[in-house]
Amino acid sequence: MAYSGFVVTSSMVTIVRRGILRGLLTLRREGEWMTALGALFGVLLLVQLLGVMMLGLQGIQSMLRHKTDLRLELHAEASDADIQKFYGALSAEPFVDQLTLITKEKAYEHMRTQDPELIAFLEQFKLENPFADTIGVTLKNLEDYRLFSAFVGKEEWRMTVNPTFLTDVTDQEKQMYALLRVTQTGRALMGVILVVTGTALVFIVTELTRRRALARSDEVLVERLVGATPMSILLPFATEATVLCAISVVLSAAVLSVLLLAIPLLVPGLSSGGVLTDLRAEVTPLLHSLLPIIIAVEILVSPLIAGTGAWLGIRPQVVSPRIAYAV
Repeated sequence: MAYSGFVVTSSMVTIVRRGILRGLLTLRREGEWMTALGALFGVLLLVQLLGVMMLGLQGIQSMLRHKTDLRLELHAEASDADIQKFYGALSAEPFVDQLTLITKEKAYEHMRTQDPELIAFLEQFKLENPFADTIGVTLKNLEDYRLFSAFVGKEEWRMTVNPTFLTDVTDQEKQMYALLRVTQTGRALMGVILVVTGTALVFIVTELTRRRALARSDEVLVERLVGATPMSILLPFATEATVLCAISVVLSAAVLSVLLLAIPLLVPGLSSGGVLTDLRAEVTPLLHSLLPIIIAVEILVSPLIAGTGAWLGIRPQVVSPRIAYAV
């Protein structure tokens, strides 16, 4: 029994080895696979672009959730003791990530560099400093807006903080949540598109294999007549499809890398500061960490997709009642 099991195992290894070698030799011998490679390359490049776009939306969500910077305007009549008390109480809250006290003098000097014409106008007509003392607040998460609003809206801070900011915070909160809903909807839509594209990839492999099987129908028929197993007939076609898929993944990844490197040149705003720069800072680590994993998964899944497509494409000729009865 042990010897019999060894013979069976050796036979399977031999069938697999010969099938893979036949597929590689056929692919090398024939030159009609460029069209198939181009089709697979286009679909896989689309899949990778959709993956990058999903990472971009993830970066937008992360930026919206963590870049919640606010400015609290302090009453001019508030004493230094009240301001320090409010500052200390707010900094102790768990939802606060960072606090910065900005005096009206600092705001005035900052505006001198940002809008020198305004400062020149104020100094020309000897107008008083129009800016108020403010506190810059960075929250740890967008969901902390409500806790923050509830804290600042307490009665004990009514004479310290200008209450009109609550309206501005509420409006900003609504805009943030609206943007989050848009990005979440976009991610869900892209997920559906990815599933559809993956299904289309299987059908493309199926059609390509079917065409190659039809072109070699005499060869397949002879194999069936001499008693070849479905696996030995399938393996060459599956090997060809796997190699083409793997080459397409590598080529599409190379093209995608060039496109990503060229984006700063195509979109200069990514390097000029502002929101786009913040978005780039959020997305770049995601691309560095997740994109190689996505490409590796595509290469590992290629045999499964190729095998499934090859089997669906060649099955009508392998499973033929007429040949089965004749045998």
